[in-house]
Amino acid sequence: MRVCIVGAGAAGRGASGRIRQLDKKAQIDIFSTQSEIGYAPCEPPFILRGVAGWNDTFYPGKFFEERNITVHLNTEVTDILREEKRITAGDQSYSYDKLILCPGSIPSVPPIPGLDGNNEFTLSTNIADGKALDKILPRYTSAAVIGAGAIGVELAMALNVRGYRKVYLLDMMDNILPAGLDKDMASKVEPVMQEKGIELVLSASIKSIKTDSGKKRIILADRELEVDLILLNTGARPSVELARKAGIEIGDTGGILVNEFLQTSDPDIYAAGDCLENWDTIIGSKTCRLMVTTAGRTGGVAGENLVKANTIPYEGTLMTFVIEIFGNQIGATGFTERLAREKGLDVVSATTSSPTFRPHLGDKILHHKLVADRRTGTLIGAQVISEEMIRGTLNELSLAIFEKVPLQKLALLETPYSPAVGRDPIVDGVMRLLHKLG
Repeated sequence: MRVCIVGAGAAGRGASGRIRQLDKKAQIDIFSTQSEIGYAPCEPPFILRGVAGWNDTFYPGKFFEERNITVHLNTEVTDILREEKRITAGDQSYSYDKLILCPGSIPSVPPIPGLDGNNEFTLSTNIADGKALDKILPRYTSAAVIGAGAIGVELAMALNVRGYRKVYLLDMMDNILPAGLDKDMASKVEPVMQEKGIELVLSASIKSIKTDSGKKRIILADRELEVDLILLNTGARPSVELARKAGIEIGDTGGILVNEFLQTSDPDIYAAGDCLENWDTIIGSKTCRLMVTTAGRTGGVAGENLVKANTIPYEGTLMTFVIEIFGNQIGATGFTERLAREKGLDVVSATTSSPTFRPHLGDKILHHKLVADRRTGTLIGAQVISEEMIRGTLNELSLAIFEKVPLQKLALLETPYSPAVGRDPIVDGVMRLLHKLG
């Protein structure tokens, strides 16, 4: 079997690796427009902060070499000839038995009047973007990051750590990390960023941007900000032009339409990663939420279904994420309360702050917010903030949401306790939800 994969990011890596596990003899060709194997967009802030180097990228080229996967760099796939089962890449033609589309996404730049490309940067999975930014940062001392999502927050922190005298973080929403946190939870960590010197400009309405004597001026409704450069972290859109050109169906959200096995409208072509039209696990509503973990997972599912003839259904995403902000870990899974209400769900929520240990053992406060569906009596969202490790708690909550565990059963879950280790921190929140549900 010959498999061609368009895109060498997380989805392409996940797909090719799974195919090789299941089929030692398959011929696998993977195509990338980049000159080097890329990385996840969440990595550059740590490289820019100085805690990692460009040689420490998440997707080392040896991954493909060790699995006998042929990588074609600097090679754009321009056509899919579906009837002939061939693709055109560069000046060559390649046949395929199965094809996987993993072209990723394209940074989305809002139509702000005055954007001219001078000292304005976006980040993508192209390692060249990160290296270009790394070279220019030492020349300046002030910046504005537009977009307070996870990568925007991490970029603002990286600039702060590098010693920038002024860093602004702007977002049109009224809190940072709006896709994962409600305002009441974000307010518990925003002061940490402000204390470090990052100025948060939230509910921001940017009227225009001007370039004046080498400076960038951001014109807001009530003030102006002057900085040396602007970093745009304003989202991304699925890269679907190749699929559209080939007549493959595109979904309502703008991603490639797929079935539960991640097959496109052409049964010999699968899609994975940022390019596909995803859906949430909770109610099945369509989304184009772009995350490296989801890309890797969908790549693996597509690769397995390609080899094993559609045996593993993909069950959607809970949009689970985690981030560290100056010593505080912040994580979320499922719907925020705001998003759940926007989707028309009748929800109740409970926010709890409790110590992870007894005071004499050096307790740290863990804040968590749980969101439940009143009709089903199950969790549909959770947000967690603490100076302690939160991965285990977040995984527990994610599994409870995924399996639709009733709150009554979750309250009876047997969990360990020791004064030196602490107790399960979510019990109080679950009990509060049960009380509100009656």
